[in-house]
Amino acid sequence: MIISKNKGLSLISVFVILAVYNIVAFLLPLDRGGMFWVGYSFTTAAILLTAGVGFYALGREGLRSKVYGCSLIALAWTYLIVQLVFGLLEIFLVFIPFQYGILLNTILFGACLIGLVAVDISKDEIERIDSRNKEKVFYIKTLHIEIEGMADKITDEAVKKILNELAESISYSDPMSSQELADLENQIKSRVADLSKSVVDNDLSIIKIICKEVQQLVAERNRKCIALK
Repeated sequence: MIISKNKGLSLISVFVILAVYNIVAFLLPLDRGGMFWVGYSFTTAAILLTAGVGFYALGREGLRSKVYGCSLIALAWTYLIVQLVFGLLEIFLVFIPFQYGILLNTILFGACLIGLVAVDISKDEIERIDSRNKEKVFYIKTLHIEIEGMADKITDEAVKKILNELAESISYSDPMSSQELADLENQIKSRVADLSKSVVDNDLSIIKIICKEVQQLVAERNRKCIALK
């Protein structure tokens, strides 16, 4: 498995912190009672969690995923810094009952996990919405290109103008959609298919009729798009 430069630097930074923390914890003559092990355990877990988050976030593809990956990393490092501060205090303040340390560290750990999950879920949801919107934009662009292609096949200037006007209307249509517009969009798609057949047959009178119908359907779709916002 190939590890990128950013992944490598992230892992090195985290494990340098782990090494330094272990040196401080075990080189100094400390009383290693309950509070010491609570602080040491939770801080070590925070270091390893940060390493894991960095490895996961820096491996995501796409600009949006990378931006959310930075949010995950920032959250993990914020938790690590806070936990390091408390962890160092806890390995020195061994006279405090360790139950307080468990309670405080568990709250910090839980808050961090909830934050990480929330950021990752929001990223997935936004990517899902973006993917759906891109499909709708592609639908409009496809209709536009298809009708422009029909116009190129027509020699009659008047009919060519009608087709180009229809293509322009579609290109300026609202690309967003919803389930409520599905029937209307299917009608548009069906009539455009009929229009394509009429162009192949060079049936100019039918082309004019269908173009007018599609213009009306597109106008109705735009009105409903506005009403649904």
